Amino acid sequence: MQHLNSNSLIQNNKVKINSSDNQELINLQFDAHKYPQNYAIINNNQPEFSQAAQKRLQVMRSGNNLQAYLNQSNDQQDTLYNNLDQLGRTQAVTSFVRYRDVVKHSGKVMKRPPFPSSTRISGEYLDGQYNAQQQQWYGHQSNNKMVQLSSYRGYLYNKSHLLAWSLGGTMKTNNVVLGTRAQNVGTNNQNNPGGMAYSETRVRNFLKTHQQEVIFYQAIPVYADNELVPRGVHVLAQSVHDPQALQINVWTFNTQAGVKINYHTGQATTN
Repeated sequence: MQHLNSNSLIQNNKVKINSSDNQELINLQFDAHKYPQNYAIINNNQPEFSQAAQKRLQVMRSGNNLQAYLNQSNDQQDTLYNNLDQLGRTQAVTSFVRYRDVVKHSGKVMKRPPFPSSTRISGEYLDGQYNAQQQQWYGHQSNNKMVQLSSYRGYLYNKSHLLAWSLGGTMKTNNVVLGTRAQNVGTNNQNNPGGMAYSETRVRNFLKTHQQEVIFYQAIPVYADNELVPRGVHVLAQSVHDPQALQINVWTFNTQAGVKINYHTGQATTN
């Protein structure tokens, strides 16, 4: 596999919008010609964090906190996973990612495990029922079908990580959403990563060459109204010690060219 420089992944897919407004992100129309890898670079990759996120960043940058965190063990990655909302939908995940968090989940150290049977997500089942007390989905009739498209043959959906396994993320429900194959990896071109893999690859490559840095990483699934399947995932990231060294502001479309998705239920049909 060719390793790309974190600054070399450049596309003609830049957009200027108010990215703190979820409705503007939802309203951004997917165009397979303009966004062939299923993501848009927002505001020249300048992240716009919420006040709560800015406070977390400020704390990490204070005093000796950054160096102390770099010295903490592998099992002390600072990650915030939220509970599912009242509709059973996965919410934002935020993490401070170190080089050691990349290494601990690398193939040389640990084989990626399968998703446990309890990892079930909103929109996954046509007959899905959500138990709010258990934070658990139940269902038997899967919405995930094989599709034959012009450039892809396979299952339409992946269980798509918010914080990638390769960045220290878990395999649990509160870290995954129902994402199309293209939302997850674009066209699956290792030389030109797409979907969520674009941001993930930039972070991994940066940390490999900046092992004393930490990346503040946030992945926010964005839903329209009461829909069970997110319209996309908003990824924001910034290096902590030197804020200018790595910056990411990316909208990853939860679409698949040639497929029409019912975001209320997860059902889909080919065009």
